[in-house]
This record gives sequence, C-alpha cells and structure tokens, in this order.
Amino acid sequence: MNKVVYVPSHFKILREAPGEAWSDGKGPEYSDSVIDGERLAGDIAAAVEAMNAEGYEVQSVMPVTSGHYDFADNRGSGLLGGGGYGYGFSYTQGVTLIGRKFEAASAALAEAGADVNADKGADSFADRDASAEIKSAHAPSSEPDSL
Repeated sequence: MNKVVYVPSHFKILREAPGEAWSDGKGPEYSDSVIDGERLAGDIAAAVEAMNAEGYEVQSVMPVTSGHYDFADNRGSGLLGGGGYGYGFSYTQGVTLIGRKFEAASAALAEAGADVNADKGADSFADRDASAEIKSAHAPSSEPDSL
C-alpha cells in the first residue's frame, strides 16, 4: 500500500513587522519569488517522520514547480515602432512524497534483528570481523590448482 503526501513551500519573509505593527494589522513582508528553504526542509522532515510513525517508508520525492512571468509591450504607433520586455522564472511550489507501507514480516525481522544486535553490544563488531575472516578463507583462489 502506498501513501502520497504533499508538502507546500512558503515564500521567504523579507521583513518582520515590529511587535506593535501586528496590532495595526500589518504583517511581515513576503518575497514573491524566493522560497524559504529552511522552512521547507523542516516541513519535509516533519512529514517524513509522520509517515514513518504510520508505518510508511519514503520511496520517492518529487518537487512541484510553478512559475511567474511578466511582460510589457511598448510598441508605439510611430514609424519605427517600439519594443518591450518579458521575463519568467520558476520556483518550487512544494514537494510530493510517496511512501510504501512497511510489510509486517520485514518490520518484525528488522525489530528482531535490532533486538539481537542490541544484546551483543560491543561483541557484534568482533562477530562481524570473524565472519569476514571465515568468508575470505573459503573464497575461491585466483591461483590455478596444481595437479
């Protein structure tokens, strides 16, 4: 089973209003083109943590982009005409997270494995090293066998 979560981005605050200005109804001034990346990262982390708590593992992260453009047509009615300008840019509107539900068997094995390794403590490194030595002793040799 899969789960899809959308995490919206927010524009960066350019100017915080002083404490008294809030009572006058004036809020902070926001950018119309710069995303608050730190806030987006925090929101993504919170969404991933919530998905994990529900038993989902994130499989894919897809940015959602939007754009803005403007132009002006300054062509006059004169003989030489005129000109104009135009520009456009895109920004990350948000992020879509796609998660897959942990399988009960995998989760149970992972939990059991974590408990087994927790009991071994510092010895787990020694066991791993001993296992590597055994595997290397039984590895095929690169030298040809003699008759």
